[in-house]
Amino acid sequence: MTECAIKSLKESCKNLKILYVEDDKVAQQYTHSLLRDFFEHMDVVSTGECAYDLFVDAKITIPSLDAPTHEFSYDLVIVDLKLPKMSGLSLIAKMRKICKETAIIVTSAFSEEEYFLESIRLGVNGYVLKPLDFDKFLETLHRSVEAIMLKKAHETYVYQLKQTLELHENALQEQSYNDMLTKLPNKKSLEEHLTRLLPLDIPSLLLIQMDHFHHYMKLYGTQVCYSIVQTFAKALYAHAHKQGYLAFQISPHEFALLDVKPYIDSEKVYEDITQLLRVLDDYEMMVETVAKKVLVRITIGVTFDQENIFQKAYTALDFAKEMGKKFVVYTNNLDETSSLNNDFYWQEVIADTLDNDDLVPFFQPIVNAKGEVIKYEALMRLKAKDEQGEDVYVSPASFLDLSKRTKQYDALSYKMIEKVVEKMFAYPNVIFSINLSERDILNKNIRYFLRQKLSEFKAKHGCITLMFEILESESGMNVEMIRHFLNEIRYEYAPIAIDDFGTGYSNFAQLLHLSPTHLKIDGSLIRYMDSDEKVCQLVQGIVSFAHSLHVETIAEYVHNENIFKQLSAMGVDGFQGYFVGEPSMELVC
Repeated sequence: MTECAIKSLKESCKNLKILYVEDDKVAQQYTHSLLRDFFEHMDVVSTGECAYDLFVDAKITIPSLDAPTHEFSYDLVIVDLKLPKMSGLSLIAKMRKICKETAIIVTSAFSEEEYFLESIRLGVNGYVLKPLDFDKFLETLHRSVEAIMLKKAHETYVYQLKQTLELHENALQEQSYNDMLTKLPNKKSLEEHLTRLLPLDIPSLLLIQMDHFHHYMKLYGTQVCYSIVQTFAKALYAHAHKQGYLAFQISPHEFALLDVKPYIDSEKVYEDITQLLRVLDDYEMMVETVAKKVLVRITIGVTFDQENIFQKAYTALDFAKEMGKKFVVYTNNLDETSSLNNDFYWQEVIADTLDNDDLVPFFQPIVNAKGEVIKYEALMRLKAKDEQGEDVYVSPASFLDLSKRTKQYDALSYKMIEKVVEKMFAYPNVIFSINLSERDILNKNIRYFLRQKLSEFKAKHGCITLMFEILESESGMNVEMIRHFLNEIRYEYAPIAIDDFGTGYSNFAQLLHLSPTHLKIDGSLIRYMDSDEKVCQLVQGIVSFAHSLHVETIAEYVHNENIFKQLSAMGVDGFQGYFVGEPSMELVC
């Protein structure tokens, strides 16, 4: 090799790391002195075992698309074939199992064909006979280093190519999730946000439409309309960010604001909508090429429902435009509502009820077949005023589901239980039943109150006269949670009734797992007993099954004498309904 070529080879070898394996001390010292002029990073060992340990312990970076392999632990291994214990060929075979990429040069005093062929099979890069011929050794080294450098260059190229592709993919991803004009997240982005909602999350979606946008298009043309939309989007984004909403553009002239919470703060939402209209309705802007200010007006459709969220928002928006309203909140009966959602109305009623102590428990008697009262179910009512100013008592069907979304349910439930327990103290010989949902059972304030009051009652009267009617959730009835609740309130043997059996999520397996004392057959079955024979057979089956497990049955919605007699003949233990007794503030006993 020429002096220039040797100099170039030294430059290439400078940053490579080499492992040299030779047991012959004389050959080792001679070759080491040659290699030292070329390699700055070199490990020298005398046995295959030591070489293998170093190779294994080194951090081997397998070539991949993740990163270029410029920090390969050993770029080159030079190994003698004749080594004590572990031969050079055995060492190479073991190394190849770990990494097939490391360049290997074999030195050997053997020129037999079998050694040469085995070396080729193991993928060595060069074969040099001893004693070493300096020029031939440099030529073999040059070829091996050239291959190493080409491989590194290839890896670097692949890595850079991957980085470039990632940049392009990120750019395409951004384009697919953002509006090209305003840079706001688009409808696809909004839909992805909505798919990540949890079951109990309450989305507040405000669908905002720029009014009469097609008029702008006719009057000013496309380019001016682009400027109008950009200016409006910028103002909307700033306002949304300030109010804690995410802003989206879902069509050229439609936008959406989204906020997600586990409850509805109706006062805040109402204030947010009012503020939004104050800032962006009748919004004036100056646009180039337009001599006078452009005035933008908006209409808003609002929904808080996860299900069919866009459909409901557009329904509210369309209704607002038809009625000339600035905004409308979606309800199931939009034709009967004003722009202030029914939800807002009931939230106010509930708040007043709690402030004025207007929650009133009604008590409906449960009788036996002889018509004797055996217990009372406590039913929640809200005291309100009708249009004539007269007192009316509203059932939970109007407000209970809403109260869960507006964070008022816990206060209502606690107050109801508190009043029923107060009644229990006033009538210690009467059995009362109260409804408990999973949410009530998990409420630590309710647990603490019941534990305290039931302990006081038992200490005073020697027993507890309270029955729990368990309401199922969509996920079913958590038996272990109920047992833990009873243990915590120190009422382990409380009478338990499964409420509304035969509808919703109820199933016969609950009887086996919970071991209730009572089963309440849902009114949706009882009401059709005198007109549907199949329903009668189903009720009879429920009664028989419950009795076989020594569980008493109570029929709800007993509304006439004929049904009462049918149920009595079936062996039903308790009867509840308007035929045997209406709910009342006072007990009939």
